[in-house]
Amino acid sequence: MSQLTLIPGLALRNLLRNTRRTLITSVAVVAGCAVLVLGWGFVNGLDENAIRAAEDVVTGHVVLRPPGYPTDGLSFPLDQAAPLDAAVLADLGDLGAAAWAPRVVFPARITAGADSVRIRGLAYDPAREDAVFPRATAWSLDGAWPADTGELALGTDLAALLGAKRGDTVILEARTRPGALNALALVVSGLVHTRNPLMDGVAWLPLAAAEPLLLLDGARTHVALRYDRRPDSVIATLPQSGWSAVTSVTDVADILAVNDVRRRAISVMVFILMAIAATGIANTVIMATYERMREIGTLRALGLSENGVKLLFLTEGAAMGAGAAAAGTLLGALVVLHYQRVGIDLSSVAASAGELSFSTILYLQFTWGPVFAAMAFGVGISLLASLQPALHAARMNPADAVRAD
Repeated sequence: MSQLTLIPGLALRNLLRNTRRTLITSVAVVAGCAVLVLGWGFVNGLDENAIRAAEDVVTGHVVLRPPGYPTDGLSFPLDQAAPLDAAVLADLGDLGAAAWAPRVVFPARITAGADSVRIRGLAYDPAREDAVFPRATAWSLDGAWPADTGELALGTDLAALLGAKRGDTVILEARTRPGALNALALVVSGLVHTRNPLMDGVAWLPLAAAEPLLLLDGARTHVALRYDRRPDSVIATLPQSGWSAVTSVTDVADILAVNDVRRRAISVMVFILMAIAATGIANTVIMATYERMREIGTLRALGLSENGVKLLFLTEGAAMGAGAAAAGTLLGALVVLHYQRVGIDLSSVAASAGELSFSTILYLQFTWGPVFAAMAFGVGISLLASLQPALHAARMNPADAVRAD
């Protein structure tokens, strides 16, 4: 029987000789691989959560803004709104979107009874909104969308803050586009739950109702576009109108950058766990070396070469690492796949999220990259930890090894 066919059986027998020690040594590798797959699935889910929250409620696949309009998401000056003239419409045609919808975002104050609070108002085009945003399928509506110029809808968080309900009359106060203060008494026709804390604090009203309040004269602050699939890029400045265009991914780049920091932190945690695992594996193999000195000497006397001894101990380390990595990877993957299907409800933290845009249902994202990385890392760290003990065992003098106590 050749050395290559003998070594795998010897390696397996040696690992099973002390199963408790093998299992304890493998725990850190299992944990490291599970954390890598689960952690990256969680962060990838956060990335997709932020992008989808923007696409489904805030920006669509692409959002257009007038020339010079702020992009910080904090200020919404009406004096920088612009009408959808022929140049803008021509650019919209060239962009090839499946649908588009104009919006006007404006700062306002709303009063319900004795309660008053500063809010963000959003005026929309009822005829176009459904083609860009999944209002009927992904949002919840208690009541009805405003049917005339005397009605508005409130986000559920805003309604709860004001203690307002359907049928109540509220006062919406805002500055007009020319700069004068104006106010309207409006009836709450419905309560909107978008599952996005940023937009659940918004007052929604049709452009027809916003016109007498804001004196827009056809001006718009945003145009949201929907494509058949998410575009990778878009022209930054539209050539005919000068409006700026960004994809939903670019619009949430700050959130994605924070998630990238989380991803790196998870990698550091995995590295620490793997370093602990490497120490344990090295100790285990060293102990096995001294426990089996006579066996090694006998194998050498029977013709096993130095390279054969090295291969034996490296095979044991690789097998230990592969088994632990497979167990950890499988554990992490099963958890990710479960929460990719059912999601994690983040509603309990939405109230403390402030004006952050995210979906209150987080779906983890399974990808094969972390699985392969975890397996390679687990086996690689095990091989590396076994290298020095393998070299030590291979250099033993056969005669001395046979005589060892």
